[in-house]
Amino acid sequence: MRLPLESVPNFSEGRDRATLDALAGALSVRARLLDVHADVDHHRSVFTLVADEEDLVEALLAGVACACERIDLRRHEGAHPRIGAADVVPVVPLQPADMERAKWAALNLAERIGAELSLPVFLYGELAPGRGPAFFRS
Repeated sequence: MRLPLESVPNFSEGRDRATLDALAGALSVRARLLDVHADVDHHRSVFTLVADEEDLVEALLAGVACACERIDLRRHEGAHPRIGAADVVPVVPLQPADMERAKWAALNLAERIGAELSLPVFLYGELAPGRGPAFFRS
């Protein structure tokens, strides 16, 4: 049985309900939104969504675009370190056999964020051995 892929994008917004609703709307057009956790103190939210790889890429691209339109890091204060409005956007296989699908989705998303939104993308984990999120925050 082919399972969907999961993603748990972290956005640098945990207080503005309208922005959180806009992010949820953007992410859920092509994917199934399973959970939203917003933290006021950290000023950060984590969304959990699942979809096949093509729909997941589209949903995440829409979410990143929404975050860039609505989140101003120049006015951001929160306990959690951050690297961008869309801080991390991991793609997670739900079974080990799907790691190649997850890698394809992550690379495709990174390419499209760069090409369509003109944003830099930093890869880590399976796509850049030796570089985890702490690498960028140090």
